[in-house]
Amino acid sequence: MTDDKTEQTPPPGRSEHREPEKGMRDGSTEQSLEFEIRPIISGFFEEPRTSASAFFKVLRAHEVRRFTAADQADAEKLMEEMDPDGERLWTLMSQASLPEPVDVWIWGAAQKRMATKLGELFDPQELDKQAILKSLAKGLSEGLRTEDKEKRRRAENWLRIGLCWLAEKRSLQPWEIAEGLLPILFPESKSASRVATRAIQKGKATEFRQAIAVAGLAHDIVKAAERDRDQERLISAGLRDRLADTRSTLERLQAELAGARNELEQRNSKLAEVEATLAAERQHWGHDLSETKAEQRVLLGERIEPLLQDAVDALEIEPSAPNLALKRIKAVLSTIEGAKA
Repeated sequence: MTDDKTEQTPPPGRSEHREPEKGMRDGSTEQSLEFEIRPIISGFFEEPRTSASAFFKVLRAHEVRRFTAADQADAEKLMEEMDPDGERLWTLMSQASLPEPVDVWIWGAAQKRMATKLGELFDPQELDKQAILKSLAKGLSEGLRTEDKEKRRRAENWLRIGLCWLAEKRSLQPWEIAEGLLPILFPESKSASRVATRAIQKGKATEFRQAIAVAGLAHDIVKAAERDRDQERLISAGLRDRLADTRSTLERLQAELAGARNELEQRNSKLAEVEATLAAERQHWGHDLSETKAEQRVLLGERIEPLLQDAVDALEIEPSAPNLALKRIKAVLSTIEGAKA
């Protein structure tokens, strides 16, 4: 195994791919370019010899902040003609650091190119990023599985462009990408293990580091899954305790409700009895009152009234007879006392 101290691990969503800077260096001597690189995005695609690093230097030197609409339209036409396989586009996208105008332009351009290549299978407006990944895998699966190296290279270019866009702009995680592409790139259950084993045992320094990095990713995924599992267990235990408390409370409330219902039935029964008694008493009192009124009418009309009338007459005649009137009044008083008794 060679010394890997100079190996650099690419950041998420980027590749280690770098296009050689043709004409830039010869041994230790830096040579001048044989052609002029225009500081516009279409300039990168019109000249296949232009390296990404050289193009970026020209943009920085000219302090380019944005590409014009006309320049972008020219670049789209040139990509169709000069970069049908997406190789030049991927060369730009795979760089570790993009100048501001390239970063602003490239993601929209990548979406348009993917839509051109995959048609209806690619919908950048789809909210579900996993659905976009499945569409990419479906649209490129034939090319990724073919034995034709050139077709497979083209399919891998478009796949990497799509994955880089998903990782950068839709926050698709590396483990999600790996999980989604595993059945396509390694349809046999043990083929992925064989490739990883070969990379660790006999691969180049870069392959070895990448295999270890993927193992680290898998380790992080397992640890995250274990944390999620432990958290779910804690939540489940808490929910079970709460469920037990809720059931106990429910049973207590049901018992209290049954007791309240029994008490209510008893009170309703007593109320019905009281209402029946009151109705009977009201009827009885009404009957007694009627009899009392009749007796009072007889007393007043037949017994007291004549006596009082005699007393009045005795006082009004000439000469008056007060003794007779007094007797009639005493008779009235005697009748009243008798009625009270």
